[in-house]
Amino acid sequence: MPPPGLSPSTECLIPVVSLSISGTFPKNPIAVTGQSVVFKVYSKLYRRDVAVKIVSQNAIPAAVAEKFLPRELDVTMKVRHPHIARCLAITRPAPTKIVIISDYYERGTLLDLILEQKRLKENPLAVTLFRQIIEAINYLHTRGITHRDVKLENILIDGNGDVKLIDFGFSRHVERRERSRSFCGTQPYTCPQMKKFRPYVPFCADFYACACRKLITALLDENESDRAGYDECVNSEWMGGHPAWMFANHAYFYEEVPTRAIDPDPWNFEMTEC
Repeated sequence: MPPPGLSPSTECLIPVVSLSISGTFPKNPIAVTGQSVVFKVYSKLYRRDVAVKIVSQNAIPAAVAEKFLPRELDVTMKVRHPHIARCLAITRPAPTKIVIISDYYERGTLLDLILEQKRLKENPLAVTLFRQIIEAINYLHTRGITHRDVKLENILIDGNGDVKLIDFGFSRHVERRERSRSFCGTQPYTCPQMKKFRPYVPFCADFYACACRKLITALLDENESDRAGYDECVNSEWMGGHPAWMFANHAYFYEEVPTRAIDPDPWNFEMTEC
């Protein structure tokens, strides 16, 4: 019997993938969803632990597979930045299966870190992590790519304590002043325009997700359903002022970006540096 959540077709594919990376798959995956399964595997080919994600394309809604999946694979393979997860290879060993091999980051997500420490120390840890996130997003934006799902769960921590942005499922190439009408992402991090189903500047939406209370403070509940809602965030005391450490250094990253990103009116946002 395959491990719980692992389909027979995926189980049959494992020996093929194992041979291609010269690795031995463990009995149980580290993550399972309705569309994919992820294993931590030591690869002799890459000489290190890698994350092997096997995606079942027939489990993905047709509209998503047609519109979003090609974008995700294209961006995932192309981007190269110190604070973006490194994709090593993408293959299609079967008509309905896609295998994504990436570096493995052993310290989990930024959400895990916050839940473990309860509240991150402002200096230097929180400042450093926030700067790295902004650097990764700025790298994408300078190449005309928007992420559109920046959140704690999509930021991994490597062995050195540095961040790695992941999951380009909602990413896309965008013209500089183009507005998006795809209302995607994760609700606690979405900008006011998405809430009102209004066209929005996706570059600004990425920065809004970074500047929102949920990402740069540690006021998160382990249970997503119990986390502070959108109205609570936008009406919070934090929105009336910024944490003091935000202005410590890097004036653009810590002053201009958050101030503009939380402006509820998209027409006030001048597309200059982002």
